[in-house]
Amino acid sequence: EGCLPPPSPPPPSPPPLTCNDLAGRTEIPHKSCRKADPGDCSSIFTWKDAASGVARLCHGPEPGSSKCSGQLVSGCTPPSVPPFAPPPTPPPPSAPPPLTCSDLAGRIEIKKCKKADSEACHDYYEVKDAAKHKYKLCYAKGGKSKCARRRSMICFPTSAPTAAPTAAPTSAPTSEPASPSPPRTPPFSPGGAPKLPPSVPPPQPPLPPSPPPSPPPCGVRIEFDRDESEAHHVSDINNLGGFPGPSPTATAAACDGAFGTGVEPPPGGCPCGCGCVCSGLAPAPGTPQQLRFSKVASLYDGSHQTEPVRVLDLILTNETEYTPWSSMRNGREGKRLGEVSVAANTDTRFKFRFADSNDTDGTPVAVAYGFDFCLFDIDTGVGGSLVESVEACGSLNYFHHGGGKNGIPEGRGYLCDNIKVDGYLEITTPSAGCTLVTGLREGTGADNPATWDDVVVDPDGDLTCEAYDMCPSSGVSGFARGPGNRVVDVQTCATDGIEGAGLFPSSTDISPWLRGKPMRYTMPKFVCFTYAAGTSSFELTYRVGPGERAPYYGRNFFFSGASVSAQDDPPQC
Repeated sequence: EGCLPPPSPPPPSPPPLTCNDLAGRTEIPHKSCRKADPGDCSSIFTWKDAASGVARLCHGPEPGSSKCSGQLVSGCTPPSVPPFAPPPTPPPPSAPPPLTCSDLAGRIEIKKCKKADSEACHDYYEVKDAAKHKYKLCYAKGGKSKCARRRSMICFPTSAPTAAPTAAPTSAPTSEPASPSPPRTPPFSPGGAPKLPPSVPPPQPPLPPSPPPSPPPCGVRIEFDRDESEAHHVSDINNLGGFPGPSPTATAAACDGAFGTGVEPPPGGCPCGCGCVCSGLAPAPGTPQQLRFSKVASLYDGSHQTEPVRVLDLILTNETEYTPWSSMRNGREGKRLGEVSVAANTDTRFKFRFADSNDTDGTPVAVAYGFDFCLFDIDTGVGGSLVESVEACGSLNYFHHGGGKNGIPEGRGYLCDNIKVDGYLEITTPSAGCTLVTGLREGTGADNPATWDDVVVDPDGDLTCEAYDMCPSSGVSGFARGPGNRVVDVQTCATDGIEGAGLFPSSTDISPWLRGKPMRYTMPKFVCFTYAAGTSSFELTYRVGPGERAPYYGRNFFFSGASVSAQDDPPQC
């Protein structure tokens, strides 16, 4: 995103791949080809479903991309001898194991699970709120080098043991006296291993009454990687405006190439948008013209402590004319955010609505609680061209790093006062009840976030508010980037100061392409809108300005709910 297309048409993509092309390839443990070595795409593959013989063959990189692409092929048999790769070893589960309060026994308290010994994650736990008896259990997560943590749960210690009555001794007992009943012990010992009772427990005073339990959570959480797996993606519908996008049967490999600089698209447009020449790709007859994200909104009604009582879909439709630059960018393929492509010099009003996952008609469902919805990477292209803006009408509030309509709202500890959006975002009120956010700073595709962790801070981790203004050891922050290195944002601390000089840490929570780069390239360029309880749908208008030298081009918009991490507590009543 943000890069001008090459001056000449790129070479065509490789011909359709088949199971025969598995020969000689090496399997990688990741599900996505985007994580493969871009210099060796054609020699790599991964199993999407080994049991069903569905493999993803890597190829590329595609023109304009620095990462490998993937194409699904079916009917393959996992071979056991060369020239094919051996059958894959199932990766460790990414979801937390089923854990209960009884699993706290014997664990050691630690401030953060990710600081625990990664070889013994199950030996540790976090205290979320001791007064409310809220704890988080650490566990080993597949593909991660640090321990993860389960969502907090409420665990109450059992009553204190009482002394068992002891009969008076006799001079000549005729039988062995009965052993005293073992005392009841709490389910865990906050200091580490459970405390074993003595053989004859001493009398203890009764414990003071426990404080009342915290109320069960209620509210809505919107997150596009709800269970961090592809399980729900197969039910997505990707046909926004009648332009097909990636799906389980159609990947980016269906895009045969892009138009050259300034090449006018044919009359009627292109099947995948003006930036993608596609062949043989069409949705199934009767497919709705919508982008439907399956099971991304979790509802809590106050009756359960940890699990949602209902999970909803989020459906996106265009209310005005829509022209994508490349609809093969629409959806959430390989990302933890939603994404929509919009062509240059166009604007479209989109409607977002909640619907029951089992309702194919998509009847709107009103959400009984207020929620936040956020837009990311609002910037411009090279030279200030292709300006992105988004307009929201009917929201109650908006906020971002450094403030908002009414300052930083309470409970948003992931935002920083010192990260200013001045010079990055222009926020105006074009009409009553409407807010227009316009990007001011140049950006490139290498600055794009892919998760919430890329734009917000972790006060107890490596990515803190203070780190944003920390000068690198070299004394220089930033570099020339983008096409022809025309995007120049270099800051010398000695002369320019340290504000915004900090670099992203090398934490595995941060997207790999952002690590070690200035945080200011990514973090100030997002905004969240707050919607009232009872909302069933809302509208956003996306605009992309004209291109500098290529009138036929476009940008991509990213969005998600304001859920900092799947491991955070559900919202409280």
